Amino acid sequence: MRSFSDDERERIREELLETARELLVKFGPAKTTVKDITDPVGIAKPTFYQFFDAKSDLYVDIFEQELDEFATTLESELAAIDDPQDRLERFFRCYVEFGEGNEFIQEVFIKQDYREVLGDISSDQLAEIEKKEMNVLIPPVAEIQARSDGPIAEMEPITVLGLMGSALGLLILHKDEYDEISANVAEIQNGIYDHLQEEMIVTLARGLTVER
Repeated sequence: MRSFSDDERERIREELLETARELLVKFGPAKTTVKDITDPVGIAKPTFYQFFDAKSDLYVDIFEQELDEFATTLESELAAIDDPQDRLERFFRCYVEFGEGNEFIQEVFIKQDYREVLGDISSDQLAEIEKKEMNVLIPPVAEIQARSDGPIAEMEPITVLGLMGSALGLLILHKDEYDEISANVAEIQNGIYDHLQEEMIVTLARGLTVER
């Protein structure tokens, strides 16, 4: 079995991640094989397993990369906003943009059940993914809570995230259905999906941050 230097290993690993992401977005996980991923990188299929135990492990690493980029985006977007309502609105909009605009997230989490894509992933790995996700999402919520005298200040951060997921997350999940409805709702100029999303963001942010 061929051995690699540390630099070679790092380069090959990054190329595998990049290639896998591109193929998954283009063809979907079911039609992407390990050989499809290794051929463009110039390594044999068995060599793949020197870097990842399974294809699902590779997808987990891609997801963690996407989360790291999202965390950087959140930090940048929220940095100059002091008002808690405006800050929460911006947080919600970043969440929506991540769900709508990230092709990997769309392919793995929106278009299908991620548990099927990551089929042989262990419960420990799933728990680690959830922990990393919470490590990205909870700190911005906690900062908003510290700035606000509204209801959000008394909530657990996970409750705020649950409200966000139940409202905005489910809306993203059913975007195609709302787009079909929009064809028959001429009264709403920008489409019912965009209309509902905007109303949810503004109403939820105001309701959570404005002191009663």
